[in-house]
Amino acid sequence: MKMYYFTDPMCSWCYGFSPVIKKVKENYPGIDLEIISGGFSPGSTQVVDQEYKDFLEFHWNNVTARSGQYFDHSMKFISDSFRYDTEPSSRALAVVKKLAPNEDFQYLSLMQKAFYVEGKDITNANVLAKLAEEVGVEQHVFFENFFSDELKLKTQQGFQFSRQLGVQGFPTLLTLQDGKVDVITRGFQDYGGLSVSIDGRLKSEAVSEPKKGPSCDDTSCDFGGLDIF
Repeated sequence: MKMYYFTDPMCSWCYGFSPVIKKVKENYPGIDLEIISGGFSPGSTQVVDQEYKDFLEFHWNNVTARSGQYFDHSMKFISDSFRYDTEPSSRALAVVKKLAPNEDFQYLSLMQKAFYVEGKDITNANVLAKLAEEVGVEQHVFFENFFSDELKLKTQQGFQFSRQLGVQGFPTLLTLQDGKVDVITRGFQDYGGLSVSIDGRLKSEAVSEPKKGPSCDDTSCDFGGLDIF
């Protein structure tokens, strides 16, 4: 089953959800799970003044209460030049998806830790490049791609895909089959509740799949394409 995980590196509820999505990857290896950075606030010019800092702290406290995830409330990333623009980190994720596709979840985790725990500015290309080095992407290769028109477009396509599917917030986990969107979860959910939803979706998909192998109805038996001698 193909499943899409819509997230944003600078979305606090996505950070809270990260241990849950990690368990999903570990416990459902048969699911093809793809990250899409949906664009929480790309291009934002929002400064982190005291009012916005209070806003962030309120939500961070809620995330900790639900998920147990730790936040460094000193917010060392705040500076005169910092803006809460989520496009650069989203683009960095697109770069790693291209160059080291098996490391995309690890890279997302590194960005979240850098931002929420270490207070690093992940709108800064140099910070993002150093984090990419930890998953095997050389800095000069990262920069070549990060500043390319190709990856800028790819990032925007991720944002557009999110809007086209009607994603209204992050994190969102959904499937897309034959043009039909099936939302598994919209917003934070603990693993227990999420696993029930996933199991139900897997069961439903198994029932709807054409039967393979021998089967019989009231009048005949179908050997499912097997050669019978």
